[in-house]
Amino acid sequence: MSKSIRLILVALTTSVFLLAAGCGGGGGGGGDDGFPTPKLPADAARFDAVNANDIANTAVGFVGTLETLAELKSEESPSLTEAARLATDRVMRNLRTSPSLAARTEDISAGLCINMDGEAFATFEESGSGESGSVTFSACEIGSGIVINGTFSYVASFNATTLAYSFQAGGTLTVAAAGETITIVMNSLESGNDGTGAFSTTVSFSLSGIPDSGFLVTTAQAWTGNVFSAEITDGQLIVHGSDNTRIRITVTGPNAADVDLDNGSGTFVFDSTILF
Repeated sequence: MSKSIRLILVALTTSVFLLAAGCGGGGGGGGDDGFPTPKLPADAARFDAVNANDIANTAVGFVGTLETLAELKSEESPSLTEAARLATDRVMRNLRTSPSLAARTEDISAGLCINMDGEAFATFEESGSGESGSVTFSACEIGSGIVINGTFSYVASFNATTLAYSFQAGGTLTVAAAGETITIVMNSLESGNDGTGAFSTTVSFSLSGIPDSGFLVTTAQAWTGNVFSAEITDGQLIVHGSDNTRIRITVTGPNAADVDLDNGSGTFVFDSTILF
């Protein structure tokens, strides 16, 4: 995996799915409603014993940081994690206490984009304990030369009595850095409880843009754990590559998983163990 791909993935693995975590929740869906169904990209990698562990760490990092990052560090140049959290904090700030509000659009560029010509807008509508909307980035540089374009839609609900929540987020995002651009198509579904910290997440996302490096991730078993303990305790992901190759990632203990490789034969064979 090239250094530039790693640079982009550093942003991604601290990353996009915290768009949902910014208010605590997830969803599902597909089609043309803002929640696309990710597909195996044409530039998908072929998995083997050389790259399986690396791909598994990338996939788990991308999904895992959604739940395990309990606190965000303050940085001069915000990470994509912070950008996403800032966006959702702004658009969701009245969710739990406000009356119904009509659809509106807010310019949130100042809190997200460090470049003068970068833009970020949130469109949202609140109704009692629920909210829906979208966040759109246009040439928005979040630091380290990382520029974001694209839109995410979301639907959220929160019970002020039980502290239970649900959150659906999905869309398409491009992240450019070091002369290369990666495209993410994502769909996430999460439910949980802000009082106990428990959550359960189902995600699907594809990564493309760098030849022979793309892949598709689907959830075979919900990714579950606790935000307060910063632990993932159960779940299974399947990473799909070219030529019918697959990687299976199965949580075996708190923030630990076995990686099994299918080289296209249809049979999974143990490859390695990862910690995250």
